[in-house]
Amino acid sequence: MERFGNDETRLIHDGDSTKATRRVVPQALHEKAQGRIAFVLQVGSPSDCAVYSGFKMLHGTLRGTYQFQIGGPYRLRFDWDGTEAINIRVGDFHDED
Repeated sequence: MERFGNDETRLIHDGDSTKATRRVVPQALHEKAQGRIAFVLQVGSPSDCAVYSGFKMLHGTLRGTYQFQIGGPYRLRFDWDGTEAINIRVGDFHDED
């Protein structure tokens, strides 16, 4: 199963700053996004994420998706396959809410 939902999120996790990553999340928020991505990659369950403010489980058509606020309109979202976080992605998801 793919852990990252897109290349930009993988690049941010790796510490790379490209035009594409800055389009997804501003450079000023890359370090915070990296920390959230690293945490999500290591958690044992979504309930472990409750220690962070700005964490929530989404509802409706996005049921089964979890979200962290990164800053402003930018979020980290992921799905849970029962054992690990998958489809981890960062961005401004207002069009999807």
